[in-house]
Amino acid sequence: MSGPAAGAAPEPGAPGAAAAPDGAPAPGAPRPPIPHWLFGLAMLVLLEPPVLIVAWFLNTDLANGHLVAIALVGGLFISLPSLAIFGLAVMWDRRLKGGRTVTGLPAAMTGARASRISAIALVVSTVALGAVLALLLGAWALVAVPPLALSLASAWLMARAPV
Repeated sequence: MSGPAAGAAPEPGAPGAAAAPDGAPAPGAPRPPIPHWLFGLAMLVLLEPPVLIVAWFLNTDLANGHLVAIALVGGLFISLPSLAIFGLAVMWDRRLKGGRTVTGLPAAMTGARASRISAIALVVSTVALGAVLALLLGAWALVAVPPLALSLASAWLMARAPV
């Protein structure tokens, strides 16, 4: 006979598993997987600086000749941090999904509330950076849209922590 033994509690997320009073899944309940489009966006962010450099080689007058500088500086100071934040958000999401704690840190710094506060801070800083880039680069700030979108998606990933 398959299934749980008599008197055993159902697995978290199973049809008979308990949910939190507010309807959120119980801690340890299965979380939805990370959407595949996030990894596609990360690949776009990764490949954008080399593509901009190739575009500059094809037409050195793009962005008044500053396209290679935009690609290098943007790659180092916008794309690379966005990819690092995304990697950390994925690891954080997987850790919270497994219900694991972070050794050496108090629970208040690793729980859902801390994740939401971090996500809010990331959204605010991303929007502020986007505004500064728009002021500095004008229309060429559009090349920063994919990394900024990846940062916002990382914030969403962090904010979906269980309650």
